[in-house]
Amino acid sequence: MSRRRKALWLSLAVGILVAAMFVGTALAPSKSGKPARFSVVKLAGNTKPNPLAGRLSKVYGTDIPASRYGTEVADLEDDGTNTAGEQVSELSPIPPGEFDGPEHEYRIYAVRWVSRALAGASALGRALETDQVASARRAWETTWSDYMHLGAVYGLFGELNQKIDGNPGGLPGGTADRNFTGLHRLEMGLWTGESPRSLVADDQKLQADLRALRSLIPTMKITPLEYATRSHEILEDAQRDLLSGMDVPWSRQGVLGTAAGLAATEELFHTLEPLLGGRENTEGEVRTELLMLSRLLATIRSKHRGSYPSLGQLAIYEREQLNGYVAGALSALDQMPGTLETEIHRAPPKLPAG
Repeated sequence: MSRRRKALWLSLAVGILVAAMFVGTALAPSKSGKPARFSVVKLAGNTKPNPLAGRLSKVYGTDIPASRYGTEVADLEDDGTNTAGEQVSELSPIPPGEFDGPEHEYRIYAVRWVSRALAGASALGRALETDQVASARRAWETTWSDYMHLGAVYGLFGELNQKIDGNPGGLPGGTADRNFTGLHRLEMGLWTGESPRSLVADDQKLQADLRALRSLIPTMKITPLEYATRSHEILEDAQRDLLSGMDVPWSRQGVLGTAAGLAATEELFHTLEPLLGGRENTEGEVRTELLMLSRLLATIRSKHRGSYPSLGQLAIYEREQLNGYVAGALSALDQMPGTLETEIHRAPPKLPAG
């Protein structure tokens, strides 16, 4: 190649490089914020308008104008509803009839524990008749714990449940009221120095009320919402009324009652497991939290020679652990009613603006 031709090719290459640098500089954004002398818009020229713009006026399945649909749907989802005013959920409602099996299983369980409580009340009566305070106290703890294993019956047999496990707080005469009967009337007598023989009539009445309850349980009906909610309420009551000592002011057996409440919660959860499978993570979370609480209670019982301590015997760190683990279980159980929803609820109408 001649020297002249080499020089020509070199000049052409330099020209192309300079042109490329010039175009790149023109297309780069201006640091001053002012439009560059050359821009993409200017180089691209005019574009044709979107032929669909303004023509889409309706979205299938709704009366909301297309121009507002996206914004309104986003706002509704923030409120937990859809465009039909229904709760937004990824779960299909469970047919109410699916709860018949769990309820039937629970009724069998409840009858069994009422029968055990009745046997305990009979043993309590024998200890009272022979004036054995220590034996009567142990029999009372067994009877009360057995009754607390029912868990889900409270509120279903209002007056009867009040007679069996009611406290004097709501009675006009308090502890002196003639309607203060049942387990807590016996508790008060046994832990305040009353003669055991003077409590025999109260025990006999308790046995009669337990027999009446046992005959009613097979016919009781619980709505699906009530049944799903009970699993949370049992431990909620234990945290508020038992671990505080409010419901057991004389015996202080709040830990024993909480353990019985956990057993009742585990039974309810067991009956509902077939309905929980595959519905979010509720089943796994509840199982984990209940297992952790169960293990803690077993550890506490082991450290206290195989018996649950009274609230006064519970060490501070044990009380803190127990309250924390109960709170963890409640957090998981709180998901149960929503996970087991049986119907779509329409949102309440919104108030007009202004």
